Amino acid sequence: SGWRVGYGDRSVHVCELADVKAAVERDLRELARSVLLPRLNDLAAQHSLRVGAVSIRNQRSRWGSCARNGNIALNFRLVQMPPQVRDYVLVHELMHLKQQNHSRRFWRLVEAACPEFRDAERWLKTAGRELF
Repeated sequence: SGWRVGYGDRSVHVCELADVKAAVERDLRELARSVLLPRLNDLAAQHSLRVGAVSIRNQRSRWGSCARNGNIALNFRLVQMPPQVRDYVLVHELMHLKQQNHSRRFWRLVEAACPEFRDAERWLKTAGRELF
């Protein structure tokens, strides 16, 4: 019993209509884990970087974060973004493995790895707010 609720090109099963938001978030988190982890590892390998543990979170004010020990947290909403914007966020966090701040050196690393990062930043500031 229950309902199948569609969103985008995906759907979730819910027993109560009040559970739709939680079910969609759960589904997006699973999708994020299956999509973001392999991509993060691919990008890390391209830049000869080693990632620690990776967590998928529901962060309201951040797209990702990188701890000094190499652990990276990613916002599940990244899977709703265009691939080039998502890649920018992943590269941004990976470059923190080399430079743990937002200094000029850090931004040079980001730009070398992702030359169109400014376009991605603009997308995040505008369309990023509208994500589930």
